[in-house]
Amino acid sequence: MLPFGFAPAKAQTTSITGRLSKYSPMKAPFFTPGSRGQPVRDVQTVLQSLGFYNGAIDGIYGPRTASAVAAFQRSQRLVGDGRVGALTWQALRTPVRRRF
Repeated sequence: MLPFGFAPAKAQTTSITGRLSKYSPMKAPFFTPGSRGQPVRDVQTVLQSLGFYNGAIDGIYGPRTASAVAAFQRSQRLVGDGRVGALTWQALRTPVRRRF
C-alpha cells in the first residue's frame, strides 16, 4: 500500500501527459524559439514531469525549453531540432520509455 498522496509513476505520467490531450498532433501549434502562451506552458510542464526541463513554467519558448525539447526528441528517436511539430506533439502525448 502506498502512502497517501503517492501514485505509481505510470499514473503520474499519464495524468501529466493527459494535459496535452486537448491538442491534436496534426493541428497543434508549431513551436520555435520565441513562441509564447498556454500551449508552451503545457509542454514545459510535461517536459518537467518527464525530467527534461528544469526552468520556469513561464509560457516562453526560449533556449532552455528548446534544449529540453531537443533532448526529449532524441530520447524518443526523433530528430533533435528543438522545434515542436506534429511528431513531437504525438511523442509528448504518449512518450515511450526506452531502456538502454
